[in-house]
Amino acid sequence: MRIVKRVLSTYSADNFGVCSALYELGGLVVMHDASGCNSTYNTHDEPRWYDMDSMVFISGLTEKDAIFGNDEILVRNLCETAEKLHPKFVCICGGPLPHIIGTDFRAVAKAVSRRTNLPCFGIQTNGMDAYTSGAGEAFACLVDLMEKSTGCESSSDEKIKVNLLGATPLDFSLNGSVQAIQELLEDHGFAVRSTWAMGDTLENLLSSGDADVNLVISATGFAAAKRMRERFGIPYVIGCPVGRAAAEKAVSQLMQAAGSKNSIGGSNLSDDGSTQSHEENGCDKARILLIGEPVMMKSMAETLKANGLLKSDEDGCGKEKKLSVRIISPMRGLPREIAEGTDEIVLEDKLREACRMADLVIADPLYARLLPEKPEKFIKLPHVAYSGRFYEKEIPVLVGERLDAWLEEKLCEVPH
Repeated sequence: MRIVKRVLSTYSADNFGVCSALYELGGLVVMHDASGCNSTYNTHDEPRWYDMDSMVFISGLTEKDAIFGNDEILVRNLCETAEKLHPKFVCICGGPLPHIIGTDFRAVAKAVSRRTNLPCFGIQTNGMDAYTSGAGEAFACLVDLMEKSTGCESSSDEKIKVNLLGATPLDFSLNGSVQAIQELLEDHGFAVRSTWAMGDTLENLLSSGDADVNLVISATGFAAAKRMRERFGIPYVIGCPVGRAAAEKAVSQLMQAAGSKNSIGGSNLSDDGSTQSHEENGCDKARILLIGEPVMMKSMAETLKANGLLKSDEDGCGKEKKLSVRIISPMRGLPREIAEGTDEIVLEDKLREACRMADLVIADPLYARLLPEKPEKFIKLPHVAYSGRFYEKEIPVLVGERLDAWLEEKLCEVPH
């Protein structure tokens, strides 16, 4: 019972992550489970649903089919639908019930591919893990469809070509954040080769193996970055350019990685110990707790570290405290490179205790339910993957120096 959520929500599920990653790419994406899962996805986690068409379906698994395990019905329905809609690829994933009965989605995908001659991949989701694993695997499957580029290496006078990996509305909403990242990179002399996968096409993604470097802007892009490194030798940098310090570091590391394409595997914006463990917090430090998607939170920590001080007005006299930042990633199974520098905590009681120990908490508004008697401790940073579209209009664009300004404004509003 310790894992039961009493006041908190859960993150978007892995099968919803698959749908979000592939939504704009012209494929047939089917969640295998009882009817109802797709309505949860499209009304809660998918802000594009009412403005952009996509072939996202639910299989409508029946009790009889679940008991007898008749996968042939699923294969036949997939093939018939593909024949009618002419998708560019087919993807099949599932929810909790197919996971319990042991449905082999990869075998289903192979059967569909043989009959339709379409690229088809099955992803073993279970409807219970976080969206990061499902979306990450979906992006990685797209890499398997890519062909090795025959283009030449970039010359010294050409712009460095960058792929943005991990762009979904679950992490970046539809408020212009992805476009702001693209503009920031272009302003620093880079050329954005592709964006995985908002505002781009499948054809462009599959031809982006000639990029010089990949920028992993969320945990969902990491699996694809690793696979592209293995297949095409493209190095990667992990980090989101939110805040002046994080943006400057991202630009620097992208240039370094592109210049050492044959030797660099990956760089992390926070691999220099930019965050401090909560055990190191002293009474003279302002303890700030960040809860959420780890790449974004670690990049935000870079800005907090660069700013360094928090003004307070204790006992009527102005004081300044050094910042001590702790990051919690409340998602299981994150890759080591992504989770490094964060604490993986998913139990509600432990999250409550972590919030109680902190002076300030920057997190989705739903986390304020942990300490209803101290709402002043929480700075609201809505996250679609956690609270859905409830606070969508309140999500700020934090790319570049806009994060610095937002933090300054929010920290001034909080009583110390």
